Amino acid sequence: MKKIQNLLVLMMLACTLSTLADTVNLSFTLSGTNHLSYKYDSSTGAYTFTTTGGDPYVYLSALKRSLKDEDFMLSFEYQSSTGIDDFRIYFGNNYSESRARSFGAIEATSEWKEHRVNLYSSKADFNWGKSGQTMRFDLGTQSGKNISIRNVIISSGTDEDKAEYLHKQRLNQHLAEYLSTSYPCSVDNVEVSSSTITIQGTVPAGGQYRLVEITPYGDVTEDTEFVWSADITEENFSFQVMRNASRQGFRYDRVLSKWAIMDVSGETPVLASHARYADVVKAKASPREMPLKGKKGLGGFFMNGFTSDLDDLGIKSVTVNIVCNQLISTTAGLFGNAEEYKYGGKTYYINKSSIANHDNTFKECYKRGIVTSAILLFTPTSPDAWTTKALCHPDYNAGYYTMPNMTTPEGVNTYAAIIAYLANRYNTATYGRINHWIMHNEVDMGSEWTNMGDQPVNIYMDAYVKSMRLVYNIVRQYDQNAAVLGSYTHSWTQNSDGAGYNSKNMLGITCKYSEREGDFWWGVAYHPYPQDLTKPRFWSDDTSSTYTMSSPYCTFKNLEVINAWILTPENFYKGDTKRVLFLSENGTNSPDYSSTQLSYQAAGACWAWKKVKRLTGIDGMQWHNWIDNRQEFGLRIGLRRFGDDESDPHGCKPVWYVWQAADTEREEEVFAPYLRIIGVTSWSRIFHGSLTPVEDVSLDEGKEDASQVFTLDGTRVSSSQESLRPGVYVVRQGGTTRKTLVR
Repeated sequence: MKKIQNLLVLMMLACTLSTLADTVNLSFTLSGTNHLSYKYDSSTGAYTFTTTGGDPYVYLSALKRSLKDEDFMLSFEYQSSTGIDDFRIYFGNNYSESRARSFGAIEATSEWKEHRVNLYSSKADFNWGKSGQTMRFDLGTQSGKNISIRNVIISSGTDEDKAEYLHKQRLNQHLAEYLSTSYPCSVDNVEVSSSTITIQGTVPAGGQYRLVEITPYGDVTEDTEFVWSADITEENFSFQVMRNASRQGFRYDRVLSKWAIMDVSGETPVLASHARYADVVKAKASPREMPLKGKKGLGGFFMNGFTSDLDDLGIKSVTVNIVCNQLISTTAGLFGNAEEYKYGGKTYYINKSSIANHDNTFKECYKRGIVTSAILLFTPTSPDAWTTKALCHPDYNAGYYTMPNMTTPEGVNTYAAIIAYLANRYNTATYGRINHWIMHNEVDMGSEWTNMGDQPVNIYMDAYVKSMRLVYNIVRQYDQNAAVLGSYTHSWTQNSDGAGYNSKNMLGITCKYSEREGDFWWGVAYHPYPQDLTKPRFWSDDTSSTYTMSSPYCTFKNLEVINAWILTPENFYKGDTKRVLFLSENGTNSPDYSSTQLSYQAAGACWAWKKVKRLTGIDGMQWHNWIDNRQEFGLRIGLRRFGDDESDPHGCKPVWYVWQAADTEREEEVFAPYLRIIGVTSWSRIFHGSLTPVEDVSLDEGKEDASQVFTLDGTRVSSSQESLRPGVYVVRQGGTTRKTLVR
């Protein structure tokens, strides 16, 4: 018996040694570190790093052998009293932003804890894992953070890890095929009344087809069983169903569903059409359109002692943050001041204290005629544990905000409940008005700002469009002028996270969903910060912001890029109406409060405003931040100083006076001194004329009347082509935009 026990011990030891032999051990290469101090503890084998600037990183040793297919799990043990706000890995040996991926935040812990990073998709995306290749750890964006790390290894992932990865790859491919396929059938129109839904479409003769309902928590490319379906017996069919249905304990509003056709001639149903959302939804309220009175706005507005800035600066639009899951609970006594609210057959409780603060904010803006955009945010935790589970995406793994959870009936109902509450409340003068709904934050950098784990881009965008559609189909019942706006960073073709996570590609995917599933009134909330947010002189520093549609970045320097995209007819709403484009979060930094840096910041504001003013595709710009904020990673991008600044708390910076003068009779006077700082003789010199988002078509003699005529740089010059001097103009007429030669 003892011999058998000894044999078992030896076998276990052999397995352990075999496993250890299969791991790839990595060590830190301490030469070339940036913004880091470090020390080594030989007793624990741990390196303790302390960040000393905004771009801290350290390199790791080269791979001693090429990784096998199954070697994709990076792990290390760590301790940190502060946590790391954004852990990124750069994959060598050619280091660039295009070969980097964010893996979210690393939480603080006093105990040694294992941190695991799945590199499966990164290996493929960056062709990384060969012997001799290296990687770099970027330890956040803030100075004064610490982290101890030991035992950095790459090992085999589990069977579950592999299965999850392969499932994601299949689903990602299926969604790509769904958006590119021409199906034999079509759902042509969906109309929603107060009590019924009418679905119309066409199918070929002689087939076997069924109309199916797909809820937000369903998957259009994967589902073979459906909550509702019906046989189609006519080539041109029409079904009428009840609007509300009992679903898993909820009174489900089917306005949130989409409708598709399945070929049921075989053993398994096969998708035979694109799904379609509601084209028309009966209105519950119809407030009149609220015109945007100018392009000058303010980002992150809230009630404080400087509300007079709205008047002093001549503000015409603002953004307001709404953390949705902090407003709703399923527990009666959680909020000290709560309102009982019923939705979908379930009782919720609304945080009336927070709502009162929003009331004051929206009313203050409404009485001034200021167009207000609400930024819908979801934190990974909330006061109510049930609500946290319902609304936090199940794949969330790091970051400041989460993608709302639409994978369960509970998540969909809770999400719909808070949106319905807000839309019903904020559409009149009583409490103020939300004119536009900005969908979450910077989805092309989703790992930090709208996290749903490590997802291929089509899976992520499918969830994002579902979220946009849920909000749209609810809020348009209360305001037929409201738009939902997608939120993006300055990364135009440069990937922020994984493959395809750039604003141009993701906007293109949204356009494709609109084309396939029925168009809706969505727009763009763009953030054209400088390439390096810390550097205010973007006119010289933004070397990767070029004047082409393939530019890596779109910043203040080359706003012509996003302007050209929004003016391209193929991106228009239903092919004939330009979508809303707000620059909803953007500003230039003053690295310190010296007169030199403050003048650079102000000069950047002059440049930005001059471009926004003339580029006709841009509807407005909300300067962010209003007041310098200690939580903005060391940035000073506000119009006012820090509230705790020793010399001038909340003081107006030179950029405040620039923003005040913009679009007034004092604009030229106030802006003029900053020409020298930028290095140009006139503001016309900052424009670039090569980007014209139109076809090269000439009209006979230029005699046709036109609804709008622009110069090539986007300046509107006339409502008719008559009396124009000879030249080439951009003419928008009858839903068509084109170049026109006036002789």
